[in-house]
Amino acid sequence: MSHRRILLLCAVLTAIAGAGLLLAREPEGQNDVEAKLLLQEALAGEPGKEVNMQLYTFPPGASVPWHIHPDAHEFDYGVSGTLTLQMEGQPDRELKAGEAVYVPPNVVHRGINASKTEPMQVFVVRVKPKDTPLTTIVPH
Repeated sequence: MSHRRILLLCAVLTAIAGAGLLLAREPEGQNDVEAKLLLQEALAGEPGKEVNMQLYTFPPGASVPWHIHPDAHEFDYGVSGTLTLQMEGQPDRELKAGEAVYVPPNVVHRGINASKTEPMQVFVVRVKPKDTPLTTIVPH
């Protein structure tokens, strides 16, 4: 994989993490998910697009609500712990440390840390249209 593609993947994973700030509470209002914005930048050579990179920390038992990222490509990389990724119409998937997953644009999904004792961290990069919301909550 070229350095440019690796940088793009990192940027996309970070963007994914950025959406977490908008989703920082699970429905019951417990176990705040922390999202740290690492980078938000216009994407060179791609007018009208930007990259958003974030690092999310899910406390034990924490989750984010069902949501989409409008027209955004999302790349997730497990840093520590295990995240249960639920994508509408697909079986649940466990994202473990050292593993990566791609979430296509407009796919309804959510993440859950099912552990009762261990936090989980995920590095997220999203490539999205500029001037559009990073995340849209979807009733499910």
